[in-house]
Amino acid sequence: MLVRWIVFQLYWSDPVNSLSGENVVPPDHWIVTILSSVLEVILVAMAVVMVKSLLHQVRFFRKLLLSFGVLATIDLVLNIIATIISIYSFHVGSFLLLGLSIGIYISLNLVFFFWYWYDDFPTQVRRLLHPEAPCSIWFPREAVDSNARWIPTALDYLYFTVISSNTMGPPENHSVIGDKAKILQLMQSSGMLILLVLVVSRAVNTLE
Repeated sequence: MLVRWIVFQLYWSDPVNSLSGENVVPPDHWIVTILSSVLEVILVAMAVVMVKSLLHQVRFFRKLLLSFGVLATIDLVLNIIATIISIYSFHVGSFLLLGLSIGIYISLNLVFFFWYWYDDFPTQVRRLLHPEAPCSIWFPREAVDSNARWIPTALDYLYFTVISSNTMGPPENHSVIGDKAKILQLMQSSGMLILLVLVVSRAVNTLE
């Protein structure tokens, strides 16, 4: 959804077609477009349901979160596939390539920010009740802070996610302990590597 919005903004910000000779907005494959559009409608509907469930304290709220995360991940994969098709099937301009890369980078970080929080936060709460219980992600403040009741905030997970994307590995003094978190780290690093290869390869072709 974010990627499509950026492409739309790039299209209307170039009314005089300054990138003459280039397909500023290449069409996606129709199957990918339909699937992505349907997923985006479902995600919006699920977001509304989750807000209502949170207000009414519905017990299956975590299951709704899981479904939302899975659909958001599928939507991200479809956007990456659509970008690959657009890059290698059309003469994508450098300006659009930059916009697509930024959109996918932000979307990827948002998706993995959700998954890290979804996987690790319950283990952090469990640690408050049982200090010997391991966490999925180990934060350095857990050793520095003498307060045993410290819990990571949204900023901590955002920092962990963004630095993991930029360095393709966990931040310094952070440890990935849980098996699910390790899988998430592998998927995030692979996604960033794919994005990097796409951008660099297309940039080289653009220069040629």
